[in-house]
Order: sequence, then C-alpha cells, then structure tokens
Amino acid sequence: MRFVFGLMGSRGDVQPALAVALELRRRGHEVTVGVAPNLVPLAARLELDPHAVGPDSGALLASSLVREEMRSANPRTRVRAVRAVSAHGWDDFRADLVSLAGERGSADVVVAGLLGQEVGSALAERIGAGFAALHYFPVRSNRSVKVVPGPEAVQQKAWDVGMQMRWELTREAENTQRTALGLPPARSALQTRLRARGAVEVQAYDPLLVPGLRREWGIQSPFAGFLALSEADRLRLGETAPNESGGDDLGDWLAEGYPPVYVGFGSMPVADPARLVAEVAAATADLGLRALVSSGWNSFEVEVPDHVRLVGAVDHAAVLPRCVAAVHHGGAGTTAAVLRAGIPSVVGWYSADQPVWGRLLGDLGVGTSFRAARLDRDRLREALGSVLMPQVRERAAEVAPLLITPEVAVARAADALERAR
Repeated sequence: MRFVFGLMGSRGDVQPALAVALELRRRGHEVTVGVAPNLVPLAARLELDPHAVGPDSGALLASSLVREEMRSANPRTRVRAVRAVSAHGWDDFRADLVSLAGERGSADVVVAGLLGQEVGSALAERIGAGFAALHYFPVRSNRSVKVVPGPEAVQQKAWDVGMQMRWELTREAENTQRTALGLPPARSALQTRLRARGAVEVQAYDPLLVPGLRREWGIQSPFAGFLALSEADRLRLGETAPNESGGDDLGDWLAEGYPPVYVGFGSMPVADPARLVAEVAAATADLGLRALVSSGWNSFEVEVPDHVRLVGAVDHAAVLPRCVAAVHHGGAGTTAAVLRAGIPSVVGWYSADQPVWGRLLGDLGVGTSFRAARLDRDRLREALGSVLMPQVRERAAEVAPLLITPEVAVARAADALERAR
C-alpha cells in the first residue's frame, strides 16, 4: 500500500505520526511523508526522506498572531485570531499535498493529524483514497470527557457546541479548499462527514485516562495508546540523554543529588524566559529541590543558581524517569512521557487540548494544573508540594505500568491505517 502523510503543526503534532510512518515502512509499505518546513531536519534524521508541506510552525508560534492577538483582552480580536490560526497555511498545505499524493489512484491512504485534516480528507476524497486521522486527544462529541462542570448530558451538549464552533470557524476556509480541488462544498462538520464515510480516526492516547470513551465511540475510533519513537529511533535524533550526550555531563549532574524537577514547555512560546526561570529557581529552592529546565523552542540565555540546570531538547524517555516530578505545558506527547516515567505532573497550560490533559491528570490522581500565565513562585511551590505528597507519587508509579507500551501503540495505529481503504 502507498501511504501519504500530510503533517502540519509543531513537533508534538508531527513526531508521534512519524513513529507510525516508520512502522509502516518496516512492514514494506510505500510511505511518503510531508511535514512543516521547520521539521524537515527532524524527519530527515529518521531517514524518512521528508518533503516540506504547509507553513513553518515555528514562525507561526513566534508570530504576533499567536503571541499577542490570541491573548488579547478584546474578544473580537481573539476570535479573529483563532479563525486565522485554525486555517493558517491551508492554501500552501493543499498545493504541497497535491504534489505529494499525485492523481487518482496514486495513493491508497492519506493520513493527517488534527491540524489540516480538513485538507487531507478533501484530497483523499478527490483522488479516491482512504483517509485516516491521528487524534492525540478527544475531539468528537462524547459524554465521558468532562470539559465543563456538570453531568454526562451537559458534557455531550458542551462537546456538540464545541464541534459546531469549530465548523463555523473553518467552514469558509474548508470550502475554499474543496472548491480548489474540484469538490462540492461541505454542508456539515468534518467529524460528521468522517463518520458517514467510514474514515478511521485513530485515538493516539491511552484509554486509561478516558474511561468509557472506547465503548462510546466504537471500532471506527480505535484506541492505539500514546505514540512514541523506539529507543533506536530516538537515538538517531541526537538529543541529550544521560550518558548519551557527546561529552555533556547531564548524566553526572542527575546522579549527583536528589532527583530534580523537570521543567519544559516544548514548542509553546514563553513570553518572558528570564522571569520563568527565576520563578522556577525560587520555588524549587524553597522546597530544597533541584530543577532541570529544558528550553524547548525558546531561548533561555539567563544566569541560573547552582541548583538549576539549563538544557536544550532532551530525550524525555531517558531523562524523566530520573526526575521526581515534571512541570510542563500539558501537550499530549509530554503528558505521555511523564506518565510513562511514573512521576507526577504540574501542568501550566496554554490552550487547545492542554487544559483537558491537565484536568484528566488531576482526575487520575497524578497531577494538578493551572493556566501558564499564572505560574509564579508561590503557585509553583504550592503545586509541587501537593504532587510530591507520598500518595500522589505512589499513584503515579502505579499508573505507569498500566499504560499501553509505545511498541504496542505504534503497532495498533499501523494496523488501523492498513484497514483505512
């Protein structure tokens, strides 16, 4: 079979899908991979021969649209910004994906993540291919995942409203793409159309966190588990890991004293890195803890006290098990890595799925959460104090072995994509 992956977004949106692309290639399938231009080097290190598709996600996250307009106090400005971000770069993404997929009959399955799935689905429809989506958090209406206070019926209504709002925000942009592909305009939300088409929507997160959802959604939304690269593939990325750091002494630093608190916000734009590091340094000093701070996509060129260590990107699977807790943004990939490490979380969330993961970790008894903008010395000290209570640490250690392993998750996702004809 020939699979075409069209992957928009940041590293957290792309890397899990690359694990599945690698598995499909190992099974002997022909796999063509398109990723955001700034992530081509990442996919190239995995020897996936990637193509650049759509916009640069790093540039978007650093733009005034994301850093200022989406955070505006003016609700009209925020709505305009959300609408713009929701369909950002779709024209380029469509054109690039068309060149990758070719004409009718040239691809068996088009695969997309949540970002850009409207375009990927339309392209699959045009060329007569199957379509599969990789979802890293729940996006379809349900009664099982709480997004507002209240009983199940209230949750269902809240999800329905959310789906309709997404459709209203993207309808015009999606139909512009459909027209460009020679397709008639869509009359209903994408999730409704995908269900009617029988498209596969792989749930790339662990059902342990969303009890009841697998039964509610059925076989068209198979649960694979959190997707992650194998150890061998992670090593090919060349990121910092204890004793794997090319002369760096991170392994020695980790071994020198009590396990540190890991702090990292991935691709999220930190408005004031110096302030964040200062608050982290103060809160951990108050508790007598060390801190390992990963800059992610930010620049943390600041002086730090002796109990704080600044690093760039790290191999979460290698580093987190040697930490006592993690302070992070609540992205699905980081959430999965922290859960698998068996340590509790403090989630400082920004937007999208992050507050949902923060709430789910709290429900599971392994974390607490608040808006990232509210992170300061006192709040972080209090949050760390709560998650480092013995019962929370014990619960985190109990949960880790209950999760679907990365190997099984990737295999299940690949199995599902092979059925998406």
